[in-house]
Amino acid sequence: MEIIKAKDIGFCFGVKRAIKKAEEALKDLPVNDIYMLGEIIHNPQVIRKFKKKDINFVKEITEVPSHKYLISRAHGISLSEEKYAQSHDITLIDTTCPYVKRLQKIVTILKREGYQIIVFGDRSHPEIRSLLSYIDGQALVIQSIDGLIEIKQDKIRKKSGLLSQTTKDIEHFRNIVKAMIDYTEELRVFNTVCKATVLRQQATRELAKKVDLMIVIGGKNSANTGKLANLSKRAGIETYHIEDEKQLNKNWFKNKRFTGITSGASTPEWVTNKIITKIKDLIQNR
Repeated sequence: MEIIKAKDIGFCFGVKRAIKKAEEALKDLPVNDIYMLGEIIHNPQVIRKFKKKDINFVKEITEVPSHKYLISRAHGISLSEEKYAQSHDITLIDTTCPYVKRLQKIVTILKREGYQIIVFGDRSHPEIRSLLSYIDGQALVIQSIDGLIEIKQDKIRKKSGLLSQTTKDIEHFRNIVKAMIDYTEELRVFNTVCKATVLRQQATRELAKKVDLMIVIGGKNSANTGKLANLSKRAGIETYHIEDEKQLNKNWFKNKRFTGITSGASTPEWVTNKIITKIKDLIQNR
């Protein structure tokens, strides 16, 4: 059996940047004074590494004492959280992805210019929760083209702005753009699906044409990794989304000629390599 890796795989620019900023803070500051608001990225191995370094993990910013340091999520923090940090002398180590920052600027401009804002995204995702805080929650959030169809046309203004969560499926976004033309007279569209997401989706589609089994590696709570798994499944390929080598099953590889390996933008390369090594062991010992 041959193992084929996707052309684009692993950490994206935003994740690398976030991890680097957090690690630099650990080198320069007393670890007891450093707090992390939730998960900096959606990957269990990375989070375990930071926990081993004794960073203080908190769910709410109100748990952070004054005069301490707070590492944000790469997905961004809310405007109210940022203001809380400022008013309580908490130094913010901002690891927000620049692509997410761009979304925040766009929605602020759209609101100021009187556009109704429509976001293709998951309302519960940290990126979207952060984004909505910049416009007082004044946006329609849809998860699919079906979600758009379900909205009555009179709820969508003739002057609208449309953008996407950075980790969404670019093809689905394009379909929503086409459908929105029938709902509006003036439509401003911002392609805010990040380039790394698009490249990984394209690489997964191409790889799915060459394999009869796909292993998708990344956190189960990682939106972009989940999208890769769904893409592979929609292509009709037997697909397994796993987080580590312990979740592999040797029966998956029976009678398979080509196994594809792809991973999300928050998956470390060493995790992928470890899984590939384990697959080779399973094949040799079956």
